[in-house]
Amino acid sequence: MNIKITLSALAMSVAGSVATAAETITFAAGEWAPYIGSELPESGLHTQRVREVMKAAGYDIELEYMPWKRSFEMTKKGDFVATFSWSRTDDRIDEFYYPEVPVDAQTDVIFYSHTKYPDGLNVSSIDDIQAQGLTVIGYSGYWYEAEYQNRGMDMRTVTSPESAWKMLQSGRADVLIENQVVGEMSLHDVLGDQAGDIRQAAEVRSAPVYVLFSRQHPDGAALRDAWDTHAK
Repeated sequence: MNIKITLSALAMSVAGSVATAAETITFAAGEWAPYIGSELPESGLHTQRVREVMKAAGYDIELEYMPWKRSFEMTKKGDFVATFSWSRTDDRIDEFYYPEVPVDAQTDVIFYSHTKYPDGLNVSSIDDIQAQGLTVIGYSGYWYEAEYQNRGMDMRTVTSPESAWKMLQSGRADVLIENQVVGEMSLHDVLGDQAGDIRQAAEVRSAPVYVLFSRQHPDGAALRDAWDTHAK
């Protein structure tokens, strides 16, 4: 009798394990240390958060790394079900399912060269940057790109932190808006002992960042709901 009960319990346990086996899905992502990255511990802080939430929902998450703009466009088309971490903008609301619960909150600041502006820069918004006629650099796909375009401002696009910081240091551009934590880390990695020349003018934006779920992918809405259920 005890043997039968034990065997029955074992069978039920195995069946339950098969029934609850996690499904593996792939999200699109860019490199953004210390939050997302192929060489970072646990693939970065935001990746850890996303994996924990989706694991609780019954999914294993893999990442396919690519340029940020491509990850955005391919997810919008439905080639990938989701991408992270992105801020909320008016135009993206019509293109993606936004969950209620963000991945994290982020602060963006304005960086400039102290050598070029030894008295500092009195700017705390894109309106200030435009009013003073300052030249800007930035990354394609970031929230400020649309803001610059809406104002008719030219943004010189850079593709790496090395290009961004060296352009700023050389005086070929006046300002760069960047995440405060990411900026401080990459600045020292690129410029080393000369990093002290780059200063922060002011905080320009504080906002949550989200996993964007594709409206064109058949599983987009369901995974958005699964995220909210298990992220709260």
